[in-house]
Amino acid sequence: MSDLQLHFREYGAGENTLVILHGVLGSAQNWHRVAKALGETMRVLVVDQRNHGGSPHTATHTIDDLREDLRDFFEQQKLTRAFVLGHSMGGMAAMEFAFHYSERVRGLIIEDIAPRSYRSSSVEIIAALAQLDLTTLASRQHADEELSRLIPNEVVRQFVLTNLARNAEGAWQWRMNIAALATYQHALATYEAPLHARFEGETLFIGGMRSEFHIDHFQDLILHHFPASRLEMIPEAGHWLHFEKWELFVALVRRFVEHGLMEFGDQDR
Repeated sequence: MSDLQLHFREYGAGENTLVILHGVLGSAQNWHRVAKALGETMRVLVVDQRNHGGSPHTATHTIDDLREDLRDFFEQQKLTRAFVLGHSMGGMAAMEFAFHYSERVRGLIIEDIAPRSYRSSSVEIIAALAQLDLTTLASRQHADEELSRLIPNEVVRQFVLTNLARNAEGAWQWRMNIAALATYQHALATYEAPLHARFEGETLFIGGMRSEFHIDHFQDLILHHFPASRLEMIPEAGHWLHFEKWELFVALVRRFVEHGLMEFGDQDR
């Protein structure tokens, strides 16, 4: 077991435990509203993955790293089995964890990612953040203005700026490891599930109808790797479903955790 101790936030209590993995440039902080709502009926553990949030910064950031970090987290928290929810990069790590440690997964929830490679916009976002000179910043608003030339989408800017904080000396710093993410982001974006990889347990995929990831176009691929799966698409939502349509997202997750796929009816093919 690794010595790496991931920072996490805990919500609620109950018979069911749900472990949540955020996407690239996210953190447990971004999940507070959703986790608090889900915590009304279950125990929720929201993890800061390596190189993000309050977790340690490391030189490497691979899917294998993230998968084994989750295995170690299960051991450290004495979790025999739990539900696992992953968004984007976190979804890739969750899928890999289910492929390798299926006996630890009571059920799997994947938010807006399919088991295939993508050209991720995160590559450009991380490059833009690396160009920002933190030593010249006067305020968070100043950072927003500087980034607006490279990241025109205001929602995306506000999301990534949640990672900007002052250190003990009062200087601005990123809470994520920009250097490691820049080095490994291309490898993460080109991840594809091995052809033989399968998870036989129940799996709920949730996608956004306006998302650039279009996971509804890859339902056959999803079923190849996750034969006991269901796909739910949320209208008027992009990639950050748990932010854009959080109440509907919470309802879907709660229904799956409490009742499994039986409550979703037949899948439209």
